[in-house]
Amino acid sequence: MSATNQNRALAKRFSIATPVGFAVRLLASAFGIALRGLGACLVLALSLLPLSALLLAFPAIMPQESVLSESVGRPGFWLRTFRRATALISGFVVFLVILACSVELVSRLPLGERGSFAVIPRTLLFAPGDLMGKTETQRKEAINNISSEELRTFLRTPLHEKLPPAMVEHWQFVFLAIYGFDVLLLLFIGKVPLAYNLRNVRVRWKTNAMTAVAFASVIALLSFLLAFVNGMNNLTENSGVPGNVFVLSDGSTDEIFSYLEKKDLGSIGEETAKVNEKNEAIKPKPIAIRKIEIGGKNRPLASWETYYSVNQPVPGTDPPRRRFVQLRTLDDPAIAAAVHDVTLYPGGRWMGETGVETDPQKPEKFKIECVLGEGIAETLGPDYGKKRLGVDDTFELGEMQWLVTGIMKSEGKTFGSEIWARRIGLIYGPFGKEKPTTLVMRTEEDTRRASRLFAYELNTNYKQQKLRAFSEPDYYAELTKTNNFFLTAIILVCVVMAIGGIFGMMTTMFATIAQRIRDIGVLRLLGFKRWQVTVSFLLESLAVATVGGALGCAFAWLVADGRSSVSMLSAGGNGPGGKSVALTINVDAQVVAMGMLFTLVMGRLGGLVPALSAMRIKILDSLR
Repeated sequence: MSATNQNRALAKRFSIATPVGFAVRLLASAFGIALRGLGACLVLALSLLPLSALLLAFPAIMPQESVLSESVGRPGFWLRTFRRATALISGFVVFLVILACSVELVSRLPLGERGSFAVIPRTLLFAPGDLMGKTETQRKEAINNISSEELRTFLRTPLHEKLPPAMVEHWQFVFLAIYGFDVLLLLFIGKVPLAYNLRNVRVRWKTNAMTAVAFASVIALLSFLLAFVNGMNNLTENSGVPGNVFVLSDGSTDEIFSYLEKKDLGSIGEETAKVNEKNEAIKPKPIAIRKIEIGGKNRPLASWETYYSVNQPVPGTDPPRRRFVQLRTLDDPAIAAAVHDVTLYPGGRWMGETGVETDPQKPEKFKIECVLGEGIAETLGPDYGKKRLGVDDTFELGEMQWLVTGIMKSEGKTFGSEIWARRIGLIYGPFGKEKPTTLVMRTEEDTRRASRLFAYELNTNYKQQKLRAFSEPDYYAELTKTNNFFLTAIILVCVVMAIGGIFGMMTTMFATIAQRIRDIGVLRLLGFKRWQVTVSFLLESLAVATVGGALGCAFAWLVADGRSSVSMLSAGGNGPGGKSVALTINVDAQVVAMGMLFTLVMGRLGGLVPALSAMRIKILDSLR
């Protein structure tokens, strides 16, 4: 075969093989990238675990990097296997010990029963019975087909109910305690060159200060947003009285859509709840509505109320603006005050029998008597040149004059944004609602259990009118669905900002390591192991992040804590209706713990990859 024919044959062969080879190489490259990406995600996920436990388990991968002992010589196969198993077991045991100590510590702290951000673990931790890949009906059938009642109960119970309360209600404190114990163990189990790190932090203070300021700005914004959600949680949690039963008409999700026929519910205050959800008798006795003596008669502690959301023009605005004002009219102010545990500031009084003040000289001139919540008093005050309205002040609403007879002590409650007046005919016409929208009753036992059982009785066994009844705390808990939307949005925003913070920390630490390669070689020659160098650089990044996070939390507390804001609460989350409420922004321990946990996570993720790169540097290469 001539040279030309040989070249043509080779060209033909490679023309066929080249696309195949290219495809193979492309697939191999994609597979390698996927493996590296999976490995990076695994490393980042492991970095959030206690580093001391990971280091104790590290010899399972590299037996020569023993943490608890000095490795000398090359051991045999069985000895290496024993060391690997021992390392894994010791790391797992240390992790369990740290977790148990952290949960016990947080359980003993005076943090309250409920946490502001417990919705996060409750959302993430599903029940084991929620079998993946099956519909809700199929999951229920699969559970019901299990013969063991105990196992069925276990599978129906959400995971968060099986965990210690501290891990759900105050999970951010548990994580902070874990990281605190982790640092103590790191300092205990090995020699880490902390003096060297402190000197470098001091020498490179400008770079570290800029990084800390970046962390502070992110954490300050995060703390402010979380404090807003925290204020909404506190508002809804404080508004519900445990023993109150909140009654709406059937199908209503909010008071504004409710419509009750009072003539059909006249005897509802005499009802009793005799059985629970399992149709078992309630012990020690049936649950009844509490009675109160008024005018020498025992009357059920039940308040009939009508709720309005009034669209009011804001005086003196150009262009004209409008706002929604919450108005609640009552049959009996004394009973309503007792039901809702609301009192007036000194100098105030409840509305009179007629609910109207008239001028004897001009009977056609009248003012509707009302009491105001603290929030609405501050909202209306600037319209009349005052910081807040007070007793004997007047304002206009619905083309009528209103006289303030008292200010409610309503801080931390949704009633702070409401106007209370008597249910009278003068109000029906302008605002278009005559029937009661809400009935609120206080049970004798005055507990959440009692109000839930009585609500169950009304929902299932009351025949005169179809009702939708709640325990009042449960009703206001429904309003926090709005908070969950805010919290989800805040988390997404903060994740985006955190990515920037993590890359900023990585850049800083990579630059630091590049300038200190010879230092790393000297540390290795002095006898420090790879893992000790890794821990050294990681602790340095955590120190910078912690300072920045603390400054951010302090700034948020100084600027935002205690400030007032206005928001909307809706029982449907994003549906129609709801309440415009005045709330107080709270930068409390819950918010600070979230901020510090967030900054520690950013510091660990941002410092891990550079620290691992420092560990991989060989002694001879670093000294060249």
